[in-house]
Amino acid sequence: MEDNSNVIEIENEYNRINTRWLTLHYLTTCGLVLFAFLFECVLSIKLYNTTGADISIYEYIIKYILAPLAVNSVFIGIGYWVTHSLRFAKNTKMYMVSLFFVIISFVFYTVHSIFPSLYLIFSIPIVLTVVYGDYLLTTVTALFSLTGKIISDLFIRWAPNAASPISGDFGLTDFFISISILSVFFVVCLIVIRFEKEKKNASIQKEIERYQLQYKLQTDELTAINNRTALRKAIQNMENDHAGNTYTFVMIDLDNFKMVNDTLGHDIGDQCLKDFGSILKANCGDAAPFRFGGDEFCVLFINKTVDGIIKICERIQTDFKKIALELSIDFSLTASFGIARYLENMTTAQLLKNTDSALYRSKSVKNAIYIYDDYSGAFKSAI
Repeated sequence: MEDNSNVIEIENEYNRINTRWLTLHYLTTCGLVLFAFLFECVLSIKLYNTTGADISIYEYIIKYILAPLAVNSVFIGIGYWVTHSLRFAKNTKMYMVSLFFVIISFVFYTVHSIFPSLYLIFSIPIVLTVVYGDYLLTTVTALFSLTGKIISDLFIRWAPNAASPISGDFGLTDFFISISILSVFFVVCLIVIRFEKEKKNASIQKEIERYQLQYKLQTDELTAINNRTALRKAIQNMENDHAGNTYTFVMIDLDNFKMVNDTLGHDIGDQCLKDFGSILKANCGDAAPFRFGGDEFCVLFINKTVDGIIKICERIQTDFKKIALELSIDFSLTASFGIARYLENMTTAQLLKNTDSALYRSKSVKNAIYIYDDYSGAFKSAI
């Protein structure tokens, strides 16, 4: 379960990257529309200064500037709505933006089919899908791009006087070559996606292994809670914390635990320690419980009132008594608590000493909770 949460965190980071790329993908589509518009404006100026043109400047503006711009603007508007709408899932947005790019490329290519090499514009929407790492998305985009290229070449004559791009032997050869080149682009993109997926899986596996190693180094093998290595790190973080957080340290000792090992055996003793570790995890909430050593445990609370901590300690005592009954322990097996607060400019050694002193007082009574008084240095019972 710990590993799954780590993998989910990595996957979420990849999803955030894809979301950012989706925005850039849409903006690239807008950039293509703007480029097409500016390109047509430049050509219209050149046409205006040219005598003997087959089309008037007004016809040119309508057919080559306003009409394509109107169609492209519709899809840009829909794309904006899709990318900013909460109605659509992220995958749906990826598909729609990718296909809108194909449509806009189709419009640009159809209007300028007199430039044979312009078919390469269909490779752009295919390449842009590689970042998502989705085979199906890239395949669908490639199929739409190839279909758009074929439809434009075979069935649409935007410039009536222009020759068909597949007329003559050379034209037909160029047509098949262009289809082949776009197909090669598609295959290369699939290969890149495959290797990117392998890299992604490898990075996830390495992260899992790193996490498992870190978890193992900081986890007590018997009780499955934090060990002393993790405690040292937590205390170091506490010492370096200057954000105004309050810390309270609790030390716990199991009363009469030696009798469990001596009379019932170490197996029962180990089970008792395991169960107590589970009780700590169940009751401490966001606070980190640690096994200090043997039958000694501790908990570091952050921004928790002393009254709230006392209630948690009492619940732990109650739950531990139930465990003792379940294990058929017929003598008193209880838990004693010592509590001390971490004050500004206090050393860690002083905090541990104060907490240990409160625990010592508590163990003299047994099944008790004592709090170290920060001002008088005395102790007070929580009862």
